[in-house]
Amino acid sequence: MTPLEILKKQFGYDAFRLNQEDIINSVLAGKDTFVLIPTGGGKSLCYQIPALLLEGVTLVVSPLIALMKDQVDALRVNGIAAAYLNSTLTFQQQEKVIALVRQNKIKLLYLAPERLFANENRGSLLDQLPDVKISLIAIDEAHCISQWGHDFRPDYLILARVKKSLPKVPVIALTATADKLTRKDILEKLELDNPNVFTTSFNRANIRYIIEDKMNSVDRLMNFLSQHKDESGIIYCLSRRSTETLAEDLRMAGFNALPYHAGMDTQTRISHQDKFLKDEVKLIVATIAFGMGIDKSNVRFVVHMDIPKNIEGYYQETGRAGRDGLDSIALMFYSRGDISKMKRFAIIEGNPEQTAISLRKLDQIARFAELEACRRKFLLNYFDEATGDYCGNCDICLRDLETYDATTEGRKVLKAVSELSEKFGAGYIIDVLWGSTSNRIQPEHKRITSYATGNAMSKTQWQGIIAGMVTQNFLEKTKGAYPILKLTEKGLAALESNSAIILTRGRLENEALNFDKAANLPLVEELKAVRRKLAAIDGVPPFVVLSDASLEELATYLPLTREQLLNISGFGETKVRKFGDAFLTAIASYCNAAGLESKIHLKERKIVKRSNVDHDTSTKQVTLKLFQDGLRPEEIAVKRKLSISTIEGHLAFYIKTGKISIQQVLQENKIITIEKVVNDLGSQTLTPIKLALGEAYSFSEIRYVIAHMQRGTVEEPLVYYGHQSPGDVVYEDKAIYQISTV
Repeated sequence: MTPLEILKKQFGYDAFRLNQEDIINSVLAGKDTFVLIPTGGGKSLCYQIPALLLEGVTLVVSPLIALMKDQVDALRVNGIAAAYLNSTLTFQQQEKVIALVRQNKIKLLYLAPERLFANENRGSLLDQLPDVKISLIAIDEAHCISQWGHDFRPDYLILARVKKSLPKVPVIALTATADKLTRKDILEKLELDNPNVFTTSFNRANIRYIIEDKMNSVDRLMNFLSQHKDESGIIYCLSRRSTETLAEDLRMAGFNALPYHAGMDTQTRISHQDKFLKDEVKLIVATIAFGMGIDKSNVRFVVHMDIPKNIEGYYQETGRAGRDGLDSIALMFYSRGDISKMKRFAIIEGNPEQTAISLRKLDQIARFAELEACRRKFLLNYFDEATGDYCGNCDICLRDLETYDATTEGRKVLKAVSELSEKFGAGYIIDVLWGSTSNRIQPEHKRITSYATGNAMSKTQWQGIIAGMVTQNFLEKTKGAYPILKLTEKGLAALESNSAIILTRGRLENEALNFDKAANLPLVEELKAVRRKLAAIDGVPPFVVLSDASLEELATYLPLTREQLLNISGFGETKVRKFGDAFLTAIASYCNAAGLESKIHLKERKIVKRSNVDHDTSTKQVTLKLFQDGLRPEEIAVKRKLSISTIEGHLAFYIKTGKISIQQVLQENKIITIEKVVNDLGSQTLTPIKLALGEAYSFSEIRYVIAHMQRGTVEEPLVYYGHQSPGDVVYEDKAIYQISTV
């Protein structure tokens, strides 16, 4: 069989994503291979499919017990012989697994790194399998071997012996999060033989990145959760105690939540995790001890109550949302005070080099949290991936922007920085402005004219002012663990001349924390109930039976036969045999009651991999129709109960596609002026353009012109189909693929 035939037969997918096919062919050719694919991008298939095509057993090195169990459960549901060896098995159970491997009845065996080689407590697994053909070694979460990585694990260093012990066996090392330095270190430590290296886009386009002020964060969290009832989510906290306190507060408020941290007894921890995986509990409140390798595909949101230690950790943790490709949210509550707390955790006694790495990474995540520019761009640039200035799916790109006069406040900051000889960071500057009586304020600084001149504003407000002044280049921050504020030429000029200090601020509409619900939502809920029953029978989490994305496909295309089920993503031959009839019965009953017919013929279309550019949606189409009917953007916003910024974003999209002419929304003289400024600045970032143009031009006008200048960069729109109810539309393959007619 070919890799594509295995993909369809065993896993139920019609096409490979990203570089999967090239990676698989590299492994099948016997080449050592290094793979960097983002969380949810399909890393596992890169070694699972070769394992099924190669003679012998594939050994998969994995860092966590939970990861092993999830992977093995999913493989067994797909009819694939897989097993794991770890401390949860008794000695007799482990011996049984090893016997099955010797009998060539296991294709994939998952184990911890130390299990490969002998130690003082146990002999080498390799010595126990002298006559077994090992076809492939897969090292998952390979960043754990690097001291430059965010999750270095000393036990992973033992894997440097793999190529020496098994020189003729190909090795595939995989990770979702590694910057350039970490990648180099992984390759050097594993000593791979002239490996093929594959890196793919880090962009998780379906995840919406949102960062909010930490003030009243628990109340705001509960408001957010009330909008996402019956959806699975992970809430990360910094300390063990805070996970338990928050979980209890959520339960008292009526939310289905449990805590999880490394200090709990093993049985309780396993029980809580199992309930979450099986959808018996919707919310897990956890420290970062929870989640690495957790393969639950239907997590709709990840919330950070405290800032993570580094960008890699944040990216990996937020990547646990939306692994099925459906729209998901990454929400973080941030306060500058968190950074001071985190610096204490970053210091590693007796290891100044590792401490310096940790402090540098903490500074990077702080800069990310304080951004006044596209968050996705920052993340992708961090991993050495170029992208545009506007993603349309983070809080910065979605919010309503406005300029405001911060001359009075800004001059206070500039004066304080100057009086303190440009030797202190933002936190100290704010304390001086506040008139803090803390012992950390040097006595002579309590006598400068700036002292206590800013106590009418909160620290959070001052943090926003300073962040805006850094963004607008009135101030700059030095690099390092403890960044210092310095005056720029622009800031010095503003201080000396008393010129205006104009900053920007934005407000994120509540709708940014929600997404359009799936078509035929009642049917989706019925199918979820069917999935829960089937999962309980098999003793696996519901998402292992079928992902939420597959359920939405079922509700969209309404297949009515086993043959038609094979056209639904996630349905391989094994799942059709095991689960097909149960789902078909529910769909047929729903169709009969609603008078609907199958639309599976609409699924039989050419599949094109989705790029990272913007695409058409049903909600955009409604805006277009109202605009074509003669309504102004403000009228459309009122009618649809959406923000004016959202409506303007829809119209900008259709300007970019050519369905709306720029002249329909803007006068020719303004178009020419804005285009000139954009070209002169060499950037399409809104704020600098707005500052250059002045008050006579709005952000929406700039956005329209930029869209006009980007004409032709949007994929052809998705094909839409009407349903029984007016305005009820369904769109195809919502998050993973774009569909176009053959």
